[in-house]
Amino acid sequence: MGLAGTVLTYGNIRVNAPYEIVRLLDIQLTQKVNEHGKVYITALIPDEDHAKYDGLAHDEDVLEVYEIDEDQGTVSIFKGIVTNISIGFKNGVYHMYIEAASFTYILDRQRKNRSFQNGNLTYYQLFRELIDTYPHGDFIDLTDSDQKLGGFTIQYGESDWEFLKRMASHLHSGLIAEITSVYPRLWLGTSKEQVKGELRSINFSLQKTKSGPRYTYAEVEDTKRFELGDVVLFRRKHWVIDQVHAEMKQGIMTYDYVLVPEEGIPREVIHNQFIKGTSIEGKVIDLNSENESVKLHLSVDSMQPKVEGCWFSYPTMYTGAGIGWHCMPELGDHVHLYFPSNNEKEARVVQSLRKRDYKGDEISQPSRKLFHTKTQKVARFDDKELALSTQKEKILVRLNPASGIHVYSHHDLTFHADTDLVLHGKKVQMNATREISLTCKTSYIRTDGTFHIKASKFMKSQVPDAELKAYKSLVQELKGKGYPQWVQNLLLQYKTDYYKAVAAGDKKGAKEAAAKAKQLRQQVAEIDRMPAWARVQMHEYTSQWWEGHSTNDKAKQKQMHLLANQLRDNVLINELIRGHSAKSYQDANRLEELSGQYADAAHKLTIADQKAIAKEAAGLRSKYGVNSLLARDNLNKLAKKYPDSFSYKLPTTGDWDKELNAALHDFAKKYGLENKGYGRDVLAVYLHQVANGILPWPKVSRPATPTVPTTTTTTKTEPGKKPPTTPEKPAKEEPKPLDPNDYKDGLVAVKKIENYINSKGIKGNQARALFRINDYTNNSIVQKKLSSNRKAPLVFFFEGDGSYSYAQDDHQEGRYGATAIVVVDGEIKYTSNNASTLPDYENEAATVNEGVYEFKSGRHRGTYPALRIRNGGGVPSIMQNKKHTATGINIHKGFNKDSSKPKHESSTGCITIHKYEFTQFLIAVGVVKHSLEDKYINEEIYGLAIIDRKDRTKKSITKKR
Repeated sequence: MGLAGTVLTYGNIRVNAPYEIVRLLDIQLTQKVNEHGKVYITALIPDEDHAKYDGLAHDEDVLEVYEIDEDQGTVSIFKGIVTNISIGFKNGVYHMYIEAASFTYILDRQRKNRSFQNGNLTYYQLFRELIDTYPHGDFIDLTDSDQKLGGFTIQYGESDWEFLKRMASHLHSGLIAEITSVYPRLWLGTSKEQVKGELRSINFSLQKTKSGPRYTYAEVEDTKRFELGDVVLFRRKHWVIDQVHAEMKQGIMTYDYVLVPEEGIPREVIHNQFIKGTSIEGKVIDLNSENESVKLHLSVDSMQPKVEGCWFSYPTMYTGAGIGWHCMPELGDHVHLYFPSNNEKEARVVQSLRKRDYKGDEISQPSRKLFHTKTQKVARFDDKELALSTQKEKILVRLNPASGIHVYSHHDLTFHADTDLVLHGKKVQMNATREISLTCKTSYIRTDGTFHIKASKFMKSQVPDAELKAYKSLVQELKGKGYPQWVQNLLLQYKTDYYKAVAAGDKKGAKEAAAKAKQLRQQVAEIDRMPAWARVQMHEYTSQWWEGHSTNDKAKQKQMHLLANQLRDNVLINELIRGHSAKSYQDANRLEELSGQYADAAHKLTIADQKAIAKEAAGLRSKYGVNSLLARDNLNKLAKKYPDSFSYKLPTTGDWDKELNAALHDFAKKYGLENKGYGRDVLAVYLHQVANGILPWPKVSRPATPTVPTTTTTTKTEPGKKPPTTPEKPAKEEPKPLDPNDYKDGLVAVKKIENYINSKGIKGNQARALFRINDYTNNSIVQKKLSSNRKAPLVFFFEGDGSYSYAQDDHQEGRYGATAIVVVDGEIKYTSNNASTLPDYENEAATVNEGVYEFKSGRHRGTYPALRIRNGGGVPSIMQNKKHTATGINIHKGFNKDSSKPKHESSTGCITIHKYEFTQFLIAVGVVKHSLEDKYINEEIYGLAIIDRKDRTKKSITKKR
């Protein structure tokens, strides 16, 4: 601090600040361990400037106090950030009062929450991790900080300065702020055995503390200058300076020092007072059932590698004598981590959390007690009955005192006894919609509309030869096929008719029977192409329709026809919702769940409330256009955007009416949706996506729609219209659905990600980006691409997780702020943290929107190999804060800096990877084998580029040329 041998006076002290100071009137400087260095200045300012400074914003103002000496030049005494300014008027002149703190104050501005669960992390590594997040931040370790944390540590409601101060107390040390740097820098601990000088002042006092740890300290006044933490000689003993207060006395800077013994003072361990009694939510990422403990990804952390997680105990509720209720949470469950004291190492898990909060949910009824497992098994207790049910196996058991015991099953129901099985009651009744069979040894009785009796000694009538041939043919056809019972029954009927016609020489009848069987197989194939959640329902509706057909029940046929059409519409609506935005797949998935639950409730296979399910589903669809008010708004929006095509001017309020329906019908006609049998809800969703730019207008190609089967031999018809005779054929290139086991662990298994991170030594944001790959597992575009080619390369760009390397004047925070990751067939092939999804100058070039885009290998501007987004076609983007369609967007190599002679920009809208890493990137994708100069390159690589900027917290390109 300054020139040690020079006495400071007003004559050799100067203040450099963004304010005009006429004369320095007073200056004071304070330093304490664990506190920021501070300076207090009183100065005379020009009278005409007082209004300019009063109320002036000063958050980023820098102030410097320095001394001048004719022989030794200038030396800084203090550099800091202005924290307070006030203007005073006294004795006819204006004074300015300034307070400033050292640059360590930057560490104290924001309170943060995050945990450090790696017990092997050392205090030095912890300090380094936190301080390195500040540009040019640094610290000097003067303690034994190689000790390990040894357990769970959390920063909660503390600034980085407060947290580091608390961590230093664990080492029985403190922080000392550097007061002459313009960056946040500090010391951990004090120097040892390095005597900086001697204090010989006669103005001193020796005292002992009255509270807290007992120790002797000295207060000394002197004009000699020393640093906080220096070791000095005083009265023939070594002391350490623990506090410094400097102020002007009679025109000379005088220092009041507080000295403590060199061996140190017994500093108490600091605890976080904010944590006591707090609960923090966490997601279970690992289990240890033997030790009744779990590992958690806490909500305060962006990521938590499982290998670094701490084990937290999970309590078992005992009722006495070792008997209790043991119910460990499952992987993925959310729990509360509770802190009973201010010591975070005493934290424990106290309870699991129910995340969903849907209206009409069973849990909303206090009289009802539920136990619900992850595999959809439910036990319900209420004031009327006890019910046990399973969603997957479709089984329900009810024990009701009023109505007795009821057992329902979607599958076979088997009663087995090793001895006798006895049914006894006033009345024993067995009913079946299709068949009742009784079998014993070689005899049986079967009733299926016809009464059959078979025994070794007696037979009422012989089974016809045509029926036997039909049965054998059906058995042969069923090999490897899972036809439901209604299909088997119809096939058996058609085959029997066929063989009867053949036997009678009726060629026309045989041909008709064969045609019916073929049409039935086509219908089943169409149903099987539906999503799994809809397939079971459509089989049920179709089965019920055929039952109505066999009994000539027109009302039942009509009801099933309407339900099937509604299901068909819901399948299409779900597909449209899934492609609406990056996160809309979550609502589509929820709608699939609700549809299955509603069907189960209708068949009494679940205890869920049908009205509540329908209400929630309607609410979700409403967000995507199935809403009269939103439909009115969307039609008016179309009319405003495209007045030459639409002339709507609808009221903004009101339910569905003739005017609204007519306008929707007009839109459907102009968009090519007329006469396709779509219901109003489907048209409303199409309208919403066209009005909001998700689907194009004018329509440039037929929109891809899922193939939906018909319930009967006709497709859905509108009232008064003749139905088409054949269903729409599926597109030839329609991919097969993914197997349910494909990517069940994500696009890349978590274990593979962890192994990759450990093998490459990846840390920080780049590691976080690798775990975020699996956020796109359920993305419909990704699933469709992998359905057609599971080895299609996926190239991820996570903006905000890169190195921000190659800083320069035009790119002060670095050119490369993205991490690039190449994934092929569930394996991580390559990573780079020197990539960018942004143009060099965002104000002048198009910035491609976040999203998932197809790419094809090719060449950048006809020169070296690269990847071409949409093969050079239109890509949605933003340019000068307006929506824009960019073309010619490639993924190519980037450069270190721009050079104006000649002009050499890295990107004018394209995606870039640094030139030194670009070759390895293309090798991983499969475009080249050795280098960019390969004679032959693979120009038929098709894959997906995923652009994600959710982690972007910096503006890597901020300056406009």
